[in-house]
Amino acid sequence: MRKLQFTKMHGLGNDFIFVDGIVRKLPRLKWSNLAVKICERLTGVGADGLILMLPSRKADFRMRIFNSDGSEAEMCGNGFRCMIRYLHDNRYTSRKKIPVQTLAGSITGAVVKSSKSDFRVRVAMGSPEFKAEKIPVKISGSVLVDGKIKIGSDSYIVTAVSMGNPHAVLFMDSLKMDWRSLGAQLELHKRFPERANVEFVKVINRKKIEMISWERGAGPTMASGTGASAAVAAGIKTGRLDHKVEVKFELGSLIIEYDEEENQIYKTGPAEYSFSGTYHY
Repeated sequence: MRKLQFTKMHGLGNDFIFVDGIVRKLPRLKWSNLAVKICERLTGVGADGLILMLPSRKADFRMRIFNSDGSEAEMCGNGFRCMIRYLHDNRYTSRKKIPVQTLAGSITGAVVKSSKSDFRVRVAMGSPEFKAEKIPVKISGSVLVDGKIKIGSDSYIVTAVSMGNPHAVLFMDSLKMDWRSLGAQLELHKRFPERANVEFVKVINRKKIEMISWERGAGPTMASGTGASAAVAAGIKTGRLDHKVEVKFELGSLIIEYDEEENQIYKTGPAEYSFSGTYHY
């Protein structure tokens, strides 16, 4: 039986198993299969995803993330913040701004608070993309902004946006609904050929929203960094929100800012440790 060292971390309850491949060579494994086993909450460590931290020729480090269903994701905002904390705490870099290669491109994170009780990371999340073919979403027009998607006999108002991965954002009067069922159906909807992350959003005011996240490949999660970024981008696009918004989840909040001149979304939030251990496989 072989062993794998890991560290479990979370961002507002969105939890991940990190494997350090920066200072040691990782075994040759089918990581997608391992992700399914190690993320299982009853028989494994339990998490929303498995993240490999690796060297990179294109940035300072590289991040690979596998969802709990084994699919590989382009990017994960909460997981990214946790990785930045890990790199900082293990003194793998002295840079204040740390570029990391992902499947969504090179993304930069910076530690803005570093006390044990309040550790926060600010991440440049990239530019929101609304063009249908870039998301992708299959529609007759060029964008899906407050457009209709039909599920059964019901129609839902959806805004589709990419933050390096596809999102379907729904602004709701109330979040007391069967959002799990709807999230599962929208993730797999024929309009989204690469599936979709789904965000259910209640606007409190122009500077604050509440959000529930259904994550592609993981299902219901307690928070989503790319989802929060997509929700605020959709809210700005549809005239509902200002350029700096607090996004509330069950365990806390993220601050999402849109710099119009740079066409860049910035996200600030916490990153916490859960525990470390050895997984036998």
